Amino acid sequence: MQASAGYGNGDFIDYGGIQDDAALRKGFWVPPRRRLNWVPMAVCWLCPWVLFVVVYTLSAFNLRYTQPTICNAIVFALLAGVLCVGVRALAGKLRLFKGQHAEREPTWLIFFFISLLLAWFLGYEMGTVNFRTNMGPYYDLGMMNNYTMVYPNRLKGSQVMDAGIVEFAPGTRLDIKKSMGFKNKDIYCVVPIVFGTSPLETYDFWAVGTDCCSGNQADFHCLNYNNPEASGGIRMMSSGDRAYYRLAVQQAEAFYNIKASHPLFFTWSVHPSQKADAMKDAGHAAWLSWVVSYLFAQLFVVLVATVIFSRIGSF
Repeated sequence: MQASAGYGNGDFIDYGGIQDDAALRKGFWVPPRRRLNWVPMAVCWLCPWVLFVVVYTLSAFNLRYTQPTICNAIVFALLAGVLCVGVRALAGKLRLFKGQHAEREPTWLIFFFISLLLAWFLGYEMGTVNFRTNMGPYYDLGMMNNYTMVYPNRLKGSQVMDAGIVEFAPGTRLDIKKSMGFKNKDIYCVVPIVFGTSPLETYDFWAVGTDCCSGNQADFHCLNYNNPEASGGIRMMSSGDRAYYRLAVQQAEAFYNIKASHPLFFTWSVHPSQKADAMKDAGHAAWLSWVVSYLFAQLFVVLVATVIFSRIGSF
């Protein structure tokens, strides 16, 4: 019994069906309509999304911080699995080019491989951004101690080297007149955190910021510098920037004839404990936003691919 594939009669050929002989007798081949195969569509929608969620979660949260080797092993094992799918898709396509019997599934398989590879890449990159911006600093602060009622004129930096969040005593302020900047492409700005008006034996507490001073005069205007409610600091954790802030402090020591034995660097903040919690909330919000957005974005891509495949006759 011969299958019908004419466009005018509304008949369809199922996945892997036989094309109409009448179409061949016309001198050119008319791509037959086929029933949609929902299985590869669902797989190409959900599997890349699941991979994205897994890779993003591993790259952004606690396992990467506590067990980075294990985390990377899992993430790159998933990449190896994706590459295996790519090898399978390429092998199917080569059989198609050689004229051997091959079903139409390699077209979906190639799309599936590309979707998985993109999901892995975006999951790893966006998870890494979230980790470096929000979750990594939050975990760092969680490993350190919080101090309250700290008097900069009574404590030395060596006594609170493990400080992550510091709430200074009321009346603590920034001594803008002793601020300094060190320029290395960006300008690394520092200003001592002081209490009272008497000179300190050692200036070990410093508020810092980037590109918020001129570098050649005492004009520190970084975050919260003129906010009367700011009286705390969040420890600056970036090891790369710390060296430049240390050089700025050394310039301040020479210029103002002061001493900084064990300088600690902070972002001047209002309610720094709440700011730390905000990092965690921002990290979780970014994760949720990407998870939901990627689910619908992948669905849209699959629908577009379905329309294209239906026109070229590749299901």
